[in-house]
Amino acid sequence: MGKTYFNMSDSLNFNGKAIKIKANATEPLEQEERSGRAIFPVNMQSQIYQSVLASQPQVSSAQTDNGISIETSLSFLNSSAQVGRINIVETNSNGYSVNTDVALNKVTTGALNLGSAKTVELEWLVVSGLQAEGFKYQFVETALHDIDVLIESGTEPSNITWVVFVHDYVYEDYDEMHFKKTAVTLGIKIQLIEDKNQFINYINIKSKSGYSKQREKTKICYLSVYAHGQTPLFTGGTETRLSIGYHLNQSEENEKNVDWEVKINFLQSDISSIDGNAFHNKMVTNFFTCNTGTADANGERFAQIWVNKTGGETYAFQNARSNYIFINSTMDQINLAFNFPGSKDIAVSDIINKMREVNHEWFDVPTTEVLTAVLGKDNRDTADYIAKKIVGYSVSKEWEIKQERKADRERIDEQGKRYGYADKGSLQFPMLNNILDDMDIISKTWREERGFLKFAAQGAGGR
Repeated sequence: MGKTYFNMSDSLNFNGKAIKIKANATEPLEQEERSGRAIFPVNMQSQIYQSVLASQPQVSSAQTDNGISIETSLSFLNSSAQVGRINIVETNSNGYSVNTDVALNKVTTGALNLGSAKTVELEWLVVSGLQAEGFKYQFVETALHDIDVLIESGTEPSNITWVVFVHDYVYEDYDEMHFKKTAVTLGIKIQLIEDKNQFINYINIKSKSGYSKQREKTKICYLSVYAHGQTPLFTGGTETRLSIGYHLNQSEENEKNVDWEVKINFLQSDISSIDGNAFHNKMVTNFFTCNTGTADANGERFAQIWVNKTGGETYAFQNARSNYIFINSTMDQINLAFNFPGSKDIAVSDIINKMREVNHEWFDVPTTEVLTAVLGKDNRDTADYIAKKIVGYSVSKEWEIKQERKADRERIDEQGKRYGYADKGSLQFPMLNNILDDMDIISKTWREERGFLKFAAQGAGGR
């Protein structure tokens, strides 16, 4: 019986293939030290070395009639850097005992400002609620826009989970198939959720139903919600809610008068069912839902109760509605839009780009009068500003992207079904609603701050 020691900087050769692993000596990280043990048959020594040197140490065994299979070896593989020593001891049963003494230095990609060494994985959740009326992909496209921005900013796609609420009244079977294909295209994960209990389960245990310990290993560091929101100030009741199933009860298909909104909507009181341990200590939550920061009948705010449970930072609309009207409008020329009650909704950059596209050849010098006719007499100064800015310019890059997204929505699948949404989603995030369009809210809360505001846990600079 003997012992063989290998240093991580040694040059080794297995099966005729040279392998060289280098690592700088470091002090073991106190909370990340790991050790393990694995038993392998004596006739496959090359696989012993390869699997252990390339893997995180773990307790496991692999026994096959013909040695260790490739699949078994691959199950051990992990790209994390390691520093340590491997001790292979011959046993009395004609095999080898492989002991490891290794300190891990694991870096989680896509974790912005969260530190390099992590003992747990991180997950970004982006939630699409249900839109039972109008453009049914409204919350799908804004969620996909968020995902696109996350990926562009460096978040690893495989760490992003797109949580999509589905219901027969809103989405057909082919819609769900399209959502899954989009997830594959983007390289992200997807969860199709049917009610708030499944939603709560996924947050708490990383599984829609049943028993799971996955959430112990993977913490949520980001959550954004795209859905309707309701506050008692305007809709009755006593508590604010994420109205994920808004207007499902009024659907013509609801012949049995099932109260779907009770099953689906996430109430302020449901926050008590959320496990605060599911979240990373630098958690960021964005509620793009109406009035989620507005006080309820008891003066409590959904966003504040949420951040008290999850920690980190939460952003929500207070004393304001979220405006989804302009999510597919260009804003790169002039970030200005109007949605006056009872009038046509106007995004100024869209007007500029459309005029450039359609009238460029014969309308070289647009006049203030022409633009005033479009925007209205009360906006003559704005019209004058636009008239001076668009002379000689071609359409913007964002306008070109807008046309690409339009074409993407017209895709047809193998069954001849139209997608209806773009894989990369909308052009914009939801906006703060226009002041004049929210006067009923402002008149009742005029002494309070209004906007898409930040909430922090009480006792830590919170509201």
